[in-house]
Parts: sequence; structure tokens; C-alpha cells
Amino acid sequence: SAWTGKRSDPKRRWNQNIPMLQRVRDKTGRRVNLVHRLDRGASGCLLLTFAENNEDENGERTPCKITKTLIESMQSPQSAKTYIALCDGDGSWNGVNHLEKGWFAFDNPVKDEHGKLVEDARTDLRFVASTVLPPMDDGSAASTTATGDDKNDNNDDDNTEGRKVSIVLARPHTGRWHQIRQHLASGAIGHAILGDSSHGRSRTNRIWKKKRRMRKERTCLHLCRVRLPEGTEYSPGGIDVTCPLAPDMVKMLKAMPVEFLEEARPILAEEGIEI
Repeated sequence: SAWTGKRSDPKRRWNQNIPMLQRVRDKTGRRVNLVHRLDRGASGCLLLTFAENNEDENGERTPCKITKTLIESMQSPQSAKTYIALCDGDGSWNGVNHLEKGWFAFDNPVKDEHGKLVEDARTDLRFVASTVLPPMDDGSAASTTATGDDKNDNNDDDNTEGRKVSIVLARPHTGRWHQIRQHLASGAIGHAILGDSSHGRSRTNRIWKKKRRMRKERTCLHLCRVRLPEGTEYSPGGIDVTCPLAPDMVKMLKAMPVEFLEEARPILAEEGIEI
């Protein structure tokens, strides 16, 4: 899908506020249902079904069996959603080099949208590649100062603010609110997703928006692959679909060092991602 950020900038061509569900309905001329959702500002695969027009004996509309079946299939242990994220960090945190770990499970509790702690939250993570970008010519990364509304700032003037970046793959096993975003930004991982206004560092995000080609209201999280198991009435052969990386994220990556991209390409290719 196109990315899901607010399209309201009159200076750009993507000033479109129509929800994705309505856009698909308008395009197909049929009523459709979402099987899952994407966070605002994210991009990637969206699985939808054509809605059934079933009614019970009282003439009331009944739930769509196709949608219900695929939602249950997506919640099964055999399904997988693989995301790619661009994160603020160089692959190491608190003495731990995440790049050396390959795929690893992370199951720290997360908060729901009401701030209540949820214990059952698991995400598999893989740090693909990391780098520290060269300073900007105008020295903006070194000269940017913190303000009172910055989130998660640690006041370390190490001249790498807005320069560290990691490519990370994530596969959530549970569907908690902002689960991947909270896990990556946690004190144990320390790599908030770039553009994440809820869990990231606002100062870093400002640098990326102003100097490093990140779009306004973008969260650099992309659902690149969805796999559902075979055996259901409506997907007997299973489902395995991929979505190319969004153009704005490709543009961001192509501005980065060649050796960084070359390190990432073989691993990303396994998930059908080309950069």
C-alpha cells in the first residue's frame, strides 16, 4: 500500500486524506473489509477481503466469514508478518551488539493505549546492518540543541545525533498496541524507529526530517511480507505476499553509504526486499 501518513501538505502532490479502506472500495466498486491494520505513518502490505452480503433470518447483516477466517489465520502461530524498520542507533546498546545475535526473541512487557502494562508481548528481531553517517556539511547534527519537549533525550553531546541508523527486521508474535515500536525503543534495545513521535526522540526526528529526507509524519516502519498458513476454506494454498519498500524509504536509503546497503541486501533479499 501507499504509506498511511496524513496527506495534507498543499505543497506536495500526496495531499490525500481518504482512508485506505475507502480508496480500495472506490477502486473496486465493492465493499471490503480489513484483515489487519497499519499504524499511521507506516506502510506496506494490507490484506483485505471482499465483504459478503449475508443476512440472518431477521434480515440483519451477519459477520463476514471470509474476513473472520483470515483474521483467525493471521492470529495462528504458523502465520508471520515481517516488518523492516529504520532505527535510531548503531546496532549496539548498553554493551550489547545486537548485530551479532541474528534473529532473537524479545518479550518485554508493553503498555496498551491506556497506559496499562501488558505482559504477553513477543517480537522476533534481527539487526541487519548499522552505520554512523557522515556529519552534515553545515554541522547541524553537532549544533542542534535539546528543548524541553524532547522525548527520551539522554543529553549526550557525542556529535552523532541524527547520524546513527540501523536496518532492523521484526516479526511480532502478538499484536499489542505499538508493540514493535515499544520493543525497539525500550531500555533493553535502545533503537527507536525513526519518525516515531510516541516512543522516539523528537530531536533526532527533527534532524532526519530537516536534513535527511524523512517525510513529515512518517514512521519508518514497513510491512514487507505477510504469510498465512494453508488449509482454510478461503486460502487453501496459504497466502504469501510481499510489498516493495515505499519510495520515500528507498530515497532515504539510497542517500546512505554503499557499503551499508551492500551489507544489508543479502539478508533483505530473503524477505523479498530490494534496495
